[in-house]
Amino acid sequence: MDRSKDLLADAEDFLGAAKDLLASGRWSKVCFNAQQAADLALKAVLQKLGVERRTNSSVDLLQELVKHLPESGKFWDDVRVLDQYYIPTRYANAFAAGPAKDKFTEWQARDAAGRAERILEWARRHVLQGEA
Repeated sequence: MDRSKDLLADAEDFLGAAKDLLASGRWSKVCFNAQQAADLALKAVLQKLGVERRTNSSVDLLQELVKHLPESGKFWDDVRVLDQYYIPTRYANAFAAGPAKDKFTEWQARDAAGRAERILEWARRHVLQGEA
């Protein structure tokens, strides 16, 4: 069963949450939501290709995706950056001291959202191709 559109919708929701969080200055949560948006967008494209992967690493997903769509290799830098936001954006014990929310900057948040947006735009084209 093709769930690519469902995964894409969830990716859109995570990116929307990231953009909402930008407005409130919650940088760590923007970074996390951007990573999740990219992760789900890549899963959506894989699902459209008939491949299901259960991982929370965008790097791992892209490794599989480039086997099917070599052009997706243009996102290596994006997924390497975004994967760094999966755990430390949420857990204080990822750092020696202080809350995780204090470890990220506005620049990182804006950069992460932009990277996720690029991946999502590309994924949209692949998942929705051929639709009116």
